[in-house]
Amino acid sequence: MILSELWNGELTQQETDPDFHETFDVIVVGLGTAGAVAAIRAAQLGLKVFGIERMHAMGGTGTLGGVVGYYFGTRGGIYEEMDSRTASLGESHFLQVRGVNANAKSIILEQVAAAAGLRFQFEAIALGVFLEGSQIKGIRWAGTEGIRNTACRILIDATGEAEVCALAGCAVRRGREADGQVQPFSNVVQRLHQHKVEHYYTDSGYVNAADPIALSKAITESSLLETHLKAVYKDESRLLKIVPQLGLREGRLIVGEETVSFAAFIDGQHSDEPLFYAYSNLDNHSKDIAFESEVQQDWSVVSSLWGLNFTVPIPMGTHIPLGFEGLIAAGRTISLDHDLAGCIRMKRDMQKSGEAAADMAYLSISKGYPLKQIPYEQLRQLLEETGCKEHDRSVEFKDSSVPISGGGHLARKWLTDSAEIRDGLSGTKPGIAIWSAKRLGAAFVPQLRLWLFIDEEVHLMKHSAMALGLIGDHSAIPVLRRIVEERDMFVPNTSRKYNQVRGYAAIYLLGKLSDRGIVPELLRILHDPNELPDMQPEERNWEFISDPQELYYQYFSYSLTALLRIAEHHPDLRKTVASSINQRMDDPNLELNISFKGSRVIKYSMIDRIRSIVNNRLQKWVINSVEQ
Repeated sequence: MILSELWNGELTQQETDPDFHETFDVIVVGLGTAGAVAAIRAAQLGLKVFGIERMHAMGGTGTLGGVVGYYFGTRGGIYEEMDSRTASLGESHFLQVRGVNANAKSIILEQVAAAAGLRFQFEAIALGVFLEGSQIKGIRWAGTEGIRNTACRILIDATGEAEVCALAGCAVRRGREADGQVQPFSNVVQRLHQHKVEHYYTDSGYVNAADPIALSKAITESSLLETHLKAVYKDESRLLKIVPQLGLREGRLIVGEETVSFAAFIDGQHSDEPLFYAYSNLDNHSKDIAFESEVQQDWSVVSSLWGLNFTVPIPMGTHIPLGFEGLIAAGRTISLDHDLAGCIRMKRDMQKSGEAAADMAYLSISKGYPLKQIPYEQLRQLLEETGCKEHDRSVEFKDSSVPISGGGHLARKWLTDSAEIRDGLSGTKPGIAIWSAKRLGAAFVPQLRLWLFIDEEVHLMKHSAMALGLIGDHSAIPVLRRIVEERDMFVPNTSRKYNQVRGYAAIYLLGKLSDRGIVPELLRILHDPNELPDMQPEERNWEFISDPQELYYQYFSYSLTALLRIAEHHPDLRKTVASSINQRMDDPNLELNISFKGSRVIKYSMIDRIRSIVNNRLQKWVINSVEQ
């Protein structure tokens, strides 16, 4: 047998003959949002279950983490009953709160766990994983009584950082392709307001949560930010605490037997055998979208579809680490791409992920199925019994800015009728029409080209050019150049918030089309912040762009990435582009600061990050030129 561990971030594996203190059907590591539900569900199904948790309570983000509301996600599953019991306990025994009562939920989770026969230990961590080949056999863990070895038939990793999967040597990935950056974390501030406990959230920085030193520093420094600690607190709004557990949105993601990516999903490729359906928008909290994937920029920048919600079917293979047996991942570490990690992380859906993991473990143990060979029909029946998988749910797109009577949001369909697309492109909410035209592709290009020359309908002309740019048609270039040259500050209202300025959306598209003719204009923007007019108060996108400096950051970052893309396709421009970019990046007066969502006070310098991205790209040019 092999003991697999991490020492100073390096995987070490050695032969061992462990003395197992006890054997369980299932061990769950991490009793947070997903893990608590996974452990409880597995125990309720009659399995012998042991759970360990590094903190001192169950529930993770939704209890100790202070995130007491639900941001989208789908209803159904065993968490609903626990939330109902939490509401009853909270109303009768606790100071009233807005949202789910975190203290009451901690108690309910422990009561339900004890009633189900779950064994668990707080203030305990996993140290290593025992393996026979690719088969998980147990864990080495440390608690208040020392180090112990415990065997299991199925191990569920619900740590939020794929810690157990990393210990076992599973393939993992982190962050976006450009630089590995994950989304920013948030702080939760708890206050007493008009005799009710309230929570508010501010994004506060970036951290690699797998680095304990960096994580400790982030916890300490973020708690001291001036947005949280005020000089004076009035009687009607008293500070209770700044929650020490950071609101981490993204970390390690496993490489699973199946991976769900945003590009494939939006292209209509999705599973018809889901464990459950996740539901949200592409909720990326970063403001440096210019360094995100092409498909995310197509969606969120050109089409301003940040606020379009959608249901995503999550298949079983996303929960099974590639090449391993007896190991299941649950929660926000499942096998997604970075783009979808911003969507499939909501508390309702993560609780469903935990429940589904328990159902998989139950069928594997009780029926003897390898995890990858669990018959979907048997799994589906278990999931539908509790409502974890809703039997009538399907892939849908909904406009979160348009509520409907009885709850929910207005369903949206992609347009196919030319007149409807024209009407959409002519207005101030063009996103659905732009993406619909993109979906129609080459067949719709002739019609879009006709609309390019209707000067009296400016929105129609410009939005048709943007749709053509998404399709990859170069006839859009003259109008896109005009948008840039005019420094077009129009902000659509397609989404309920976080719509993007048309001027830098056009810059992105010109980079996508490798237009060398726009290079002089982009260099002017890069070198002179005064090239941009200020946005008028009625046009200012306050929730995404908080001040002129931040507006310049957006124009700068899109101009930079467009220049790099254009020079990539036109090698004769590389020397000029590289020299100009380096000159600007070395300017001691250059400031590239962004604020975080939820605060205009906190400023974060992006210079070092951008310099690293630029250096990596330019170094590739040098290597390629030598090889050629």
